[in-house]
Amino acid sequence: MKRIFSLPATRYPLRSKRGFSLVETLVATAIIVMATVGPLNLAGQSLAQANYIKDQIVATFLAQEGLEIMRNIRDVQQPVGSMAVIDSYATSCSFISNSGCMVSGTKLLIDDSTYGVEACTGSSGCPYLNFNPESSIYNYDTSASIGTTIYKRTITVEKIVDGKEYRIHSVVSWERGYGPRSIELIENLFSRTW
Repeated sequence: MKRIFSLPATRYPLRSKRGFSLVETLVATAIIVMATVGPLNLAGQSLAQANYIKDQIVATFLAQEGLEIMRNIRDVQQPVGSMAVIDSYATSCSFISNSGCMVSGTKLLIDDSTYGVEACTGSSGCPYLNFNPESSIYNYDTSASIGTTIYKRTITVEKIVDGKEYRIHSVVSWERGYGPRSIELIENLFSRTW
């Protein structure tokens, strides 16, 4: 058999059979670990912060809803110039005589005589709000398809000027891994004259 290509016989010097030392390997591993731990830690903190911000936004909306329900009671459920219903809540929903009241916007829709406002009882205050994933509504309904949330909403009514002005406090509190939190919104309601 004939060779088609022939390579010149060249002598290549043998390299040292030296690899990475243990120290070099440890230094390279430490550099890789430091380069990946920082971004992973930052990503974890970002996720925790995103959850905290989401909780704050939901709590703010729930507190605002509580104020709007009380404003709706004043605007729709009472005669012009009357604050009788709100005045009754100044006693039953006060800081001093009670642990506040719970309000549910869904009860207003069925023309309930309580206008969706009920006094909170017990040492733990108002119950946790429930969330209905089908309707995306928070309320106090306890049906099986509704899940309990981490939020508690408490409404308190403070009399400023009898029959004329009332201060409504809407406090939403919740607790997650970063500890207990709460948001309080305050609005003064005046007797409407229109």
